[in-house]
Formats: sequence, C-alpha cells, structure tokens
Amino acid sequence: MKINLVFCTVLALLASAFPAAAQTGSTERADTRVYLADGTLVEGTMVEKGAELIIMRIEQKVFTFDRTEIDKIVTLESLGGGAKTITVTEFPYISFMGGAVAFGLLSWLQFDRASDNEQEAELNRVHQQLSRAQKLEDKASRARIYGWSTAVFSAGSLGVSLIPRKATRRVFPELSASSDGDPMLRVKYTF
Repeated sequence: MKINLVFCTVLALLASAFPAAAQTGSTERADTRVYLADGTLVEGTMVEKGAELIIMRIEQKVFTFDRTEIDKIVTLESLGGGAKTITVTEFPYISFMGGAVAFGLLSWLQFDRASDNEQEAELNRVHQQLSRAQKLEDKASRARIYGWSTAVFSAGSLGVSLIPRKATRRVFPELSASSDGDPMLRVKYTF
C-alpha cells in the first residue's frame, strides 16, 4: 500500500508540474478576420501572409486561403481605435487544482487509515494483545502525519491554482443588425 501511495503522490506532483503545457491552446485569441468572396467570415490567428496564400490557425487547425478567395482581411492593428482594449483576469496555474484534489484525496485516505488502526488497536487492548495494539497505534500516528503533510500539499496546490493574473487584450467589435422592423445597430464586444 505504501508503494501505491508513493506512486500516486509522484504522479500527482508530475501532473501538476506542467501547467503551461496543459493550457497552451486555451490562451490563443483571434487576431485576424478574413471575409471570403462567398460571404463567409473566418476568425483566427494569422500564421503567414504571403503574396498568393494566407495561412491561418483556426481552433488549433491550420487552413490556407488563396488570395482569389479573399474579399477583405481585417486585423486588430488595422482597426486602430475600433478595437477595444480590455483587461481580463486569468488563472494561468489552474491545472494545479488537480494536484489539490489528488493530495486532498490522499489526505482523506490517510486519516481514514489512522482511524481504522486506532479502532483495531482499541479492540486489541480489550483482548489483552498489548504489543499488537502498540504497533497499530504507531501505524495510526504515522498515517496521521502523512495525512497532515498531504493536506498541507493540497492547500498549497489550491493556493497556487488560484493565483490570478491580469492581462490586456484587444478584441474585435461584433456588429449585428435587428430585423424586426426597427432599424437598430448594436455593438457587442466578445472576449
């Protein structure tokens, strides 16, 4: 059982040590809008802009567009003051939450083991098996120490996962028109 505990602890530490690798795709934002000749609007990240081809990354997939297919290209820089700058709060280390859960589970298992050993030690004391009762009490105290140490790791992982970071982003304004009789133009910023 100790081998399993050590293995689970090492696995949880390794899994929580790579928060940046787990979140590379979620932080990517669209910086280019391409209006195609058929009326389709494509939003993504510009990878390369050549004389004949435009290469874009859209939701982790790479697409190429021929210049003859493209009606207009709009980037955040070309909008100038039309692109709103917003401040967002991000939690870049949220993957440490998995370590907090894993260490919390290990802590709970150790406290449960300590409780079981104490109950068994009490039964052995009643039946006058004092040496066995002493060994079980030693196991219970070790399990409590392991439980408290993993609880501290769990609290530390939880604290790291909740560290916020402020970031500024430029976003495209979203234009929409109402078709229910009254002409209306709304501007909605999505981020």
